[in-house]
Amino acid sequence: MKETSGAPSKMKKYGFFIAIGILAIPTLWLLILKQGEIVSTSLPIYGERYYDTKIGDTVFHTISDFSFIDQEGDTLTKADMEGKIFTANFFFTNCPDICPSMMHNLQFVYNKYKDSPDIKFLSMTVDPKNDSVHVLAKYGHDLGAMPKRWYMLTGEKGNLYAAAEFDYLLATVETPIEKAFIHSDMVVLVDTKFRIRGFYKGTDFNQMRVLSDDIKALVVETYGRK
Repeated sequence: MKETSGAPSKMKKYGFFIAIGILAIPTLWLLILKQGEIVSTSLPIYGERYYDTKIGDTVFHTISDFSFIDQEGDTLTKADMEGKIFTANFFFTNCPDICPSMMHNLQFVYNKYKDSPDIKFLSMTVDPKNDSVHVLAKYGHDLGAMPKRWYMLTGEKGNLYAAAEFDYLLATVETPIEKAFIHSDMVVLVDTKFRIRGFYKGTDFNQMRVLSDDIKALVVETYGRK
């Protein structure tokens, strides 16, 4: 009797499609999550880890204590940011190129979250000599920045520059040429534990879209809601 190979062929065929189906499940699940605007992965945590002798454990880099003055003349400290998600960036009001683009793009993100009390925006000047409280108030007003939601901050120059370099891991220097300033165009995303969760190029509008999405992801991670 002649043997038939039909059954094994069918088994191989079905096995192939089953394998493809199994491989497709994660992709379909991610698409469902994306369509439903549910984020399934955590954002990375940036900065070197170090050993904290006080708690006897290795911890992530965090933003240290700070004290700056906002556009209303009030003091803002780290304690005021407890339990908040916030962005941080550096600028100065007379900046001719980077800042206008960065702040305009950041305005897009701010407008999406300005009604959320758990999300704040911190913009720190690198030119405290000229960016007085009055100047910052006008600048913020022109941007549509609501005080206590989008902070325009000034303070001691050394403290501002130290915050940029050592807390937010950004480079900011004053050049001798016409007292110009070279500062990063990056916007930093910080979580409620004061850990850095993202860096975004402020002059790139697409990066600001990513920032907006990442804030949403961090809200889900932190508060368990959209």
